[in-house]
Amino acid sequence: MTPNIFISHRWANNNGYYSLMEKFENLEWDYSDYSVPQHDPLNVNQTRQIENQLKEQVRQCNFFIVFAQMSMTNSIWVQKEVEYALNYNKPILGVKPWNYTGNIPRFIQDACNSNGKIVGFNAPSIIKTIENHLDI
Repeated sequence: MTPNIFISHRWANNNGYYSLMEKFENLEWDYSDYSVPQHDPLNVNQTRQIENQLKEQVRQCNFFIVFAQMSMTNSIWVQKEVEYALNYNKPILGVKPWNYTGNIPRFIQDACNSNGKIVGFNAPSIIKTIENHLDI
């Protein structure tokens, strides 16, 4: 089984997303990315269309990752993506960005407490967590 991951992140603060993707590639990890990065946006422009496309992207993934940092509270889309992951009963992994010492938003803590956990920014341990959960 190939992990189909969705990484919820803010485009305004997407360094963590691109860094994690680079680490996965450097480790030659085989996965499919269902995220919506800034370089590959959804081909829609109305709020309802965006919501429907995001729901579909999350529905197709078999593992959901969200960066666990306070800046995520500034994004209605990140909050919606977490809500969709919970509604689809996806395993949720919160990843604290490298050197992040701030608080973790309550909505991320709650999502991870009900359906996953929060880990540090360490690609091999993130991969191991995903593979263990998916029995790969």
